[in-house]
Amino acid sequence: MFFLLTLKSFSQGIVVDTTSLSIPQLVHTVLMPNSCSNETNFVYSSQSGIGKFTNSNPLFPFPNGIIIRNGIAKYTEGIYTGLNQSSQLNTSGDPDLQIISNSSMQTGAVTDVGFLQFDFTPISSSFSFDFIFASNEYGQYQCGFSDVFAFILTDLTTNIQTNLAVIPSTTTPVSVKTIRNSAYNSSCTSNNPSLFARYNVDNPATSAINMKGETVLLNASSPVIPNRTYRIKLAIGDYFDGNYDSAVFIKGGSFLTYTD
Repeated sequence: MFFLLTLKSFSQGIVVDTTSLSIPQLVHTVLMPNSCSNETNFVYSSQSGIGKFTNSNPLFPFPNGIIIRNGIAKYTEGIYTGLNQSSQLNTSGDPDLQIISNSSMQTGAVTDVGFLQFDFTPISSSFSFDFIFASNEYGQYQCGFSDVFAFILTDLTTNIQTNLAVIPSTTTPVSVKTIRNSAYNSSCTSNNPSLFARYNVDNPATSAINMKGETVLLNASSPVIPNRTYRIKLAIGDYFDGNYDSAVFIKGGSFLTYTD
């Protein structure tokens, strides 16, 4: 009986809701509950690509949070089936994502961008949040090129921008090229394999999401100046075409401002 209950808990994937909450409600009640940072000026792409997820699978470390996908967010609901790997909601680009893509020698266009942006005013000196990056490019397409995502923090006093979606202790953006395990594609070497968590194609019964691969829990953080207004843009886009979507999961309640 214990085995059956354990298998059942593993076989339940995340559930994605893109209709019950508005974007401001997602931020206020899921991402930043009980926050005192006064979130304003919300701008976002199609809400079909942004939503709340809930999870009961113990192998996925977030019980709930926000998902942003460069495509239809509902297609990310687990378990892994291999269906609905590609979707497209728009043909829009993003200048910040394009700069990041160009800097990695990818000069094709970034399109089908899903994003959520808002301003906030922290009352303390640091902030952080936890996230997982997942992609259907893992496996076959992790060697040559990659979708692009970023967490762009802008100090609205100085206009200095910083991408927080990076490999720990570096300025290298997170992608399928910078976090990958050669065990799932022998055409290229591993890169930061300790940060790669699961290749769901190999064991779909225990997966929580309908995407090929996912990273471990990562953290984005930055010092901030109390009572100064900042802008955060959480964005993810397809590189070159709308095939093989990627997504980012942000843990509910993890967007924290705190004193060092």
